[in-house]
Amino acid sequence: MGATLLAAISFAAPGEAVDIRNVIKETVKSNPLVLAELRETDARNRQVRQALAGYYPTLDLVAGYGFQERDPANRTFANPSRTRNELERRELQLSARQLIFDGFYTPLENKNQQARERSAKFRATSVGEDISLSVTRAFTEVLKQEAVLKLAQDTLAYHQQVYDKMNQRFQSGVGSRADFNQISSRLALARTNLQNVTANLRNARINYQQVVGTFPGEGELEFPGSYHNYLPANVEAAVARSFENHPILKVAETDLEATGYTYEQTKSAFYPRFDLEVERDANDNIDGSEQKVDDLRVMLRMRYNIFNGGADQARKQEFAYQVEKAKEIRNNARREVEQELRLAWVANETLTAQIPVLIDYVSSSEETKKAYVDQFDLGRRTLLDLLNAENESVSARRDLINAKHDLILNEYRVFHGMGDLMPTIGAEI
Repeated sequence: MGATLLAAISFAAPGEAVDIRNVIKETVKSNPLVLAELRETDARNRQVRQALAGYYPTLDLVAGYGFQERDPANRTFANPSRTRNELERRELQLSARQLIFDGFYTPLENKNQQARERSAKFRATSVGEDISLSVTRAFTEVLKQEAVLKLAQDTLAYHQQVYDKMNQRFQSGVGSRADFNQISSRLALARTNLQNVTANLRNARINYQQVVGTFPGEGELEFPGSYHNYLPANVEAAVARSFENHPILKVAETDLEATGYTYEQTKSAFYPRFDLEVERDANDNIDGSEQKVDDLRVMLRMRYNIFNGGADQARKQEFAYQVEKAKEIRNNARREVEQELRLAWVANETLTAQIPVLIDYVSSSEETKKAYVDQFDLGRRTLLDLLNAENESVSARRDLINAKHDLILNEYRVFHGMGDLMPTIGAEI
């Protein structure tokens, strides 16, 4: 029914129409906030690669050249003819180290960084969803203000027409000064309202430019299509869908997962570390001896901290609390997502029910106004009756304009609340 109502009361846009789906698709690909989150995702991908390096051996080359003084009273030269107490020292070492065991720190670090990368991807999707809703809000606001402007222009034209008629009557001595003053004040009010509405439209276009990046052309935006038939059967089904699909909840879950891995990493401090180390030395004149030294060492080394002031235990407890904090952040995110979705659902249902009533209200007020015009010409209605009937008609039409634009916005809010707005309209970041 909602789709039928929207189709029945939508306005046709002159010229080449701009589809909201294309605007959202282009905006989520160019919006700075989305691009910033995508770059964060790229950065975390490189952190995953850094963590993977922990499985590979390290290879280091150390070289040095210099001079070393020695005490001739303690050491003699191999060549008795030499008398200088200085040696040219040369050092060259090639070392390799391969991790054998580090208390599971490295595999946990890889899982941690992979979870953080997934979190960044979900956050980028969440920002894309938010931007899509912001585009919808800005898009529908421009359309709404354009419709309200057209209504204000029609209202001013109507008051101008009545003013001309009453002025003619007053000048000919048929009309009263009170009626002339009444229409004069109403005409001034209509002009003021038109100025206010024009300013509101300009503000709406400025906001559109801030979100989308371009100014909308006059009358070029097409009324958004309805996806009412894609909505779940009831709000409980929508909430269940949001808990399964909403990207901000996936962010909270993966952040909790990453924090859990960090907590497990703190336990590695209580294990010994084993490394296989290979070192090859090629040195000249070291340790005050005039000779070449060529060594090769292959060692399995264990490093095990016995005591460090309780810092490792404190760090473990710290991240136990961080895990609990991440759980509460996830729980709060679920509440916020559910609240936003339920509010959007209620608004969507309310507006869907209101629009048929408003359509009848507009029709009735228009018929009343036409009847009052005929009766006014026959002298059976006062000018005040006529102007009040016009005001009621304008109010009814304005309420209908607001409702039909708010309905499409709240429909899109429901999809946003489920985390499905971009997939529904076919947008990707």
